[in-house]
Amino acid sequence: MSRCRIDLGRIEEWVKAKRFKKILIQVPPGLWPEAVTVSEFLKKAGVETIIHGGSCWGGCDVAYFEAKSLKLDAIIHMGHSRFLERDEVPTYYLECRYMDPEPLKSLLGEIKDRLSGCKRIGVGLTVQWLDFLDELLTWLRNIGFEPYVGEPIGVLRYRGQVLGCNYHPLLKLEKIVDCYLVIGSIFHGLGLALQTRKPTYAGDPCTQRIVKLEEHVKKLLKSRYSYIQEFRNARRIGILLSVKPGQRRVKLAVKLRRIIEEAGKISEIVVVDDVEEDHLLDLPHEAFVNTACPRLSIEDQNRFKK
Repeated sequence: MSRCRIDLGRIEEWVKAKRFKKILIQVPPGLWPEAVTVSEFLKKAGVETIIHGGSCWGGCDVAYFEAKSLKLDAIIHMGHSRFLERDEVPTYYLECRYMDPEPLKSLLGEIKDRLSGCKRIGVGLTVQWLDFLDELLTWLRNIGFEPYVGEPIGVLRYRGQVLGCNYHPLLKLEKIVDCYLVIGSIFHGLGLALQTRKPTYAGDPCTQRIVKLEEHVKKLLKSRYSYIQEFRNARRIGILLSVKPGQRRVKLAVKLRRIIEEAGKISEIVVVDDVEEDHLLDLPHEAFVNTACPRLSIEDQNRFKK
């Protein structure tokens, strides 16, 4: 049985209202069973479905190109909230929020112990846990904390929401709070920890862990400084330009090429979908500037030899 809320009735209403006949289902790793459930349901309703087998890294990575190439009517994008303001193909965002608050509630004991030196806490959650935001705030108050959350802004559609690439509402609380608690995973907490001097903790209800991220940040920055020194010695530099709809920064790539060439180096823009090590190794460039997902240049840097 799925841990996630899959409202098949609302999906059916959307499909029937728009008279869609052929739909692409796009899903991130970990939600394949839910994708099959949606597909089987729609097929019984007379709708042709195709499951997308490529990457699905976030709401920035919607498979418009594939849907248009196959002449499909719409996309059901699972596991993420809306990121883009407008869709190139009609898209239903099925957020797959968790239904059971117990894994979150069972973290409270460790939260109380690990964050004992803090009183005022900035709290952020990934979209899957947002249905329990108000409950979490009440639980935190009951064990002596004073929690604060950020308001929706830009691509953050909900109060208290965080993305791996966006923490603006929480950063606005920096002068108020003593520390931060991000519910989701180490990945989600680390993105914030790199942008603040306040102690930051990642809480993962699925693994039942609370992790202080200070040492993770130190280790990552030490590695990053080493890569920056190597980059300075590169003569030919490629600028990675993503075709993913929420990562397509053409003007930035052109600007960076000009800056690099003005510094006396050789530069080309390299268009990519997923940034793969094997592809980069074949290119003649000694180093790259990444304009795609910013997290590629952080945790994933160690995957790349250039």
